Amino acid sequence: NTRVGVCDFFVAVCAERPSAVPTGGTLATAMLRSVAGALLDASREVRSAGASCFASFARRSVPQELTKVIFERLLRQDQEYRTEDAKREAYRISLARALWEVCRRCDDSLLEPELKAAIAAKAFGLRWAEAQELKSGWESLWNEICPSTSAGVERHYKEICTELADSFLDAASRAEKVNMSKAVSALCTQLDKVVPRPRWVEDQALTSLFKAVRDALQSLPVFEGIGSLVRGLADLAALLHRRKRSEEESGDGYDEAAVGITLLRSFCSKGSLADRAIAVRALLEAVSATRFWAPLPEAAQLHKMTSSHVDDLQKADEAEKREPGEAPPKRHRGKGQSPAEELLNASLDYWASTVQQCRKEVEDEGDLDPPTGVELKAFIHATLDEFLPGSLFMRLGIVRLWKHVFAHLESERLSACDRLDAETCSRVLALVQDASLDQRSERLRRPALEFAAALAKDGAAGGGKAVLQAGLGKATSAEASCAATKILPLGVWLSKLDPTTFEQCKEQIAVLRAIEGYTSA
Repeated sequence: NTRVGVCDFFVAVCAERPSAVPTGGTLATAMLRSVAGALLDASREVRSAGASCFASFARRSVPQELTKVIFERLLRQDQEYRTEDAKREAYRISLARALWEVCRRCDDSLLEPELKAAIAAKAFGLRWAEAQELKSGWESLWNEICPSTSAGVERHYKEICTELADSFLDAASRAEKVNMSKAVSALCTQLDKVVPRPRWVEDQALTSLFKAVRDALQSLPVFEGIGSLVRGLADLAALLHRRKRSEEESGDGYDEAAVGITLLRSFCSKGSLADRAIAVRALLEAVSATRFWAPLPEAAQLHKMTSSHVDDLQKADEAEKREPGEAPPKRHRGKGQSPAEELLNASLDYWASTVQQCRKEVEDEGDLDPPTGVELKAFIHATLDEFLPGSLFMRLGIVRLWKHVFAHLESERLSACDRLDAETCSRVLALVQDASLDQRSERLRRPALEFAAALAKDGAAGGGKAVLQAGLGKATSAEASCAATKILPLGVWLSKLDPTTFEQCKEQIAVLRAIEGYTSA
């Protein structure tokens, strides 16, 4: 109570008797340093009163002294709690309040550019803290300093990079590194929008941050949440080394290891399902930007390894003891947006994106040779194997991947039918028909019909239309027991569509009816 009373007394003195505390005088300087200690007090009430008192004395100090005190007594003090998360969080909440009071009450003439940049750098990273009170305090402070996120990042990104890099080097807390990784990703998103685009790879602040994140990933053991660090490294790699197709090589001599691709790929098989999924998505983002695409067999191996891991988890669930007649829990395949399905979807997306780098004529270092029949069938069969046990979410993702891959083959004039046997074509059509007739969700029925119509429009030799016709050649009006083998004649298939889907997809249905050999039977 005494300490709170003293702080409140000096707040009143500064407000009602400003002549008693001359600006730039020894009293203001001494009290500024003394009151800074109140921000470290164990009592929340003392910390709150101290924040207001500190701001009052800050207004009575010269800019140089204010900058010095804030650096020495505040901004650098949270490192004293580098191993104590609770104390560090409590201190940072008070620090945000104190700095917000300073920025709100003091004229811009009192806040030196160096001080503003340091506060902005600290605020940017802590806006991604998990604790809501801590996050909101620094978010308010950031908004007080920077008129907009993009302007603030562009002005202070060097200081932000330094602050984030120091967090990875100094912080002992894994949670701290996870939160700072989210800030790294947000920073990269903003810097990627800068026009004209600078050569970020030559920026010392960004390259130092990249090295700090990379070193942290290499030194840390695998833990829950490490995917955020992987994502941060991937976003930095994409920012530093982004290159468009057919764009002239920079000649900087970077290889996969230097860019971080090798390290990113290693985390696709480490940690929890959720972290693995993040790692695969991060790898896809990085290789898309840098064009360090791996050959198709490596993409196939990544999915095979992922699928095998999910199989092992399912077998472990089935081996658990349970009551007689009790079904094994559905935790992985078949459970919508489960971590397992997110991972499987990510690995298939990576594989499909790799297929889309295959060109009829290789014109860029990142281009891949046209897929062989074995390579294309391997991808299609993998998606077919995941379709039936998958949830609606998984099935929708696979239909979209099919559409993207076949559209790419069409644009590159690569024959699909020459690479896929009739059996594979019929299996694809059977599952497309099953998806278009699925009564559970319109979100699956419409994309399935749109994909079928896109195939029908591709009339090139061996194109999508030929794939459809190869599948329809095995059609039968008899009801099959398995969706993977049931292929209906075109007319029967379209007649089974529900009225809503039929009305919404008139254009696609008209395209399908135009296929040569269509009958109403």
